[in-house]
Amino acid sequence: MAAIVTPTNLTERHPELGAGPLPSDPYWCDAFHQQELEAIFRRTWMYAGRVEEIPEPGDFFVKNVPTFEMSLLFVRQKDGTIRGFHNVCQHRGNQVELASKGNCRRFRCRFHGWAYGLDGRLLGVPDVEGFPELDRESKGLSEISVATWEGFIFFHLQRKPEWPLDEFLGQQAQDLVGYPFGDGLNYFQFEGEIQCNWTSMIDSFCETYHVPHLHHKSITHTLAGPDNPFGRLIDVRLKGPHRTMSVGGNGRYTPKPVQALAFRHSAGPSVTSGGGGSQETLPKGLNETRAPNWAIDVTAFFPNLIIVISAGMYFTHQMWPIGAHRTVWQMRGYLRSAITAAERFAQENSIVELRDAVLEDANTLERVHRAMRQGLVPEVIFHDHELGLRHHYHTVVDWVEKYCSSEQTGRS
Repeated sequence: MAAIVTPTNLTERHPELGAGPLPSDPYWCDAFHQQELEAIFRRTWMYAGRVEEIPEPGDFFVKNVPTFEMSLLFVRQKDGTIRGFHNVCQHRGNQVELASKGNCRRFRCRFHGWAYGLDGRLLGVPDVEGFPELDRESKGLSEISVATWEGFIFFHLQRKPEWPLDEFLGQQAQDLVGYPFGDGLNYFQFEGEIQCNWTSMIDSFCETYHVPHLHHKSITHTLAGPDNPFGRLIDVRLKGPHRTMSVGGNGRYTPKPVQALAFRHSAGPSVTSGGGGSQETLPKGLNETRAPNWAIDVTAFFPNLIIVISAGMYFTHQMWPIGAHRTVWQMRGYLRSAITAAERFAQENSIVELRDAVLEDANTLERVHRAMRQGLVPEVIFHDHELGLRHHYHTVVDWVEKYCSSEQTGRS
């Protein structure tokens, strides 16, 4: 097998991002975090779920947004469209729906019995005569903006977003059209609160410089090997505020016996197998260089969604800041339906391997954050193959600075 050649000049491709160290303040500063909430999280489209979760009229799911302590309700309408609402009764503020998902004809608050239609209209008020002045038309559920891309449901907290979803996702989304996201009908998920900044968590999944060291007992040898001992990326592509990192696999890797059995019966290549599987039908945005040793693409959608995609499965990470020093991390993996018991076993093997790897990341990030918060790491230094991290840093700072500048101009 020929030696794998990896680029060594990724940073030079983007001189606008610089090459030197940068202040670490965005990773721990409370004041900066407050600016992030207004400049970024209240102004961008964010991922809620998949259309397959609510296929029929009346189907719904609840999405909790830890950053703002919000509960959102997404409902399939009778005409097939999907609408989203704040999961808040307009009488006294109780959650209208307590179940995480289900199907119903109307939503009824369990506090005082107010009932709402699938379209959010207020339909019923017990003892309505007891309200001297009640404008029922204005007391429907508070609606949020909802749009979809390739079956992913996105929401925007503004009723009139500054950009439509397709414009906001831009080239990054256009280049992924055609991937069979809808085949992932089965999913597994993990969630936890990590004592670190949300950007640190984003960073941890967007570089492979740490793989030979942090993951030496889990996935190192499937992704890094004698041809690529430092786990260097195949490519990094920056597309507006979004970016994609292409990760190679170790074609020389010999799996352990049980692992080999799992790889052999996988319905699609495991993300942790180091194998890319069939690439003939991949959309343009995946493995754009068409490298033969390609394993996965880490596609990062600003601000807080990462979709890790292989030829056979994909999973998502979502990071919700709940302060400058705490993040709720949500991971969900989407799997094609297993046809045999052997394929199901292969999927379970992938789930366990992924779980172990991400726990290694989370544990390390808490130690990193303590040092930054104490002022012991005044600057962050980015490796050439951490270009995606440098790009995210500049994007966050740029959004905050422009927003603060516009707010200052508006007040003057």
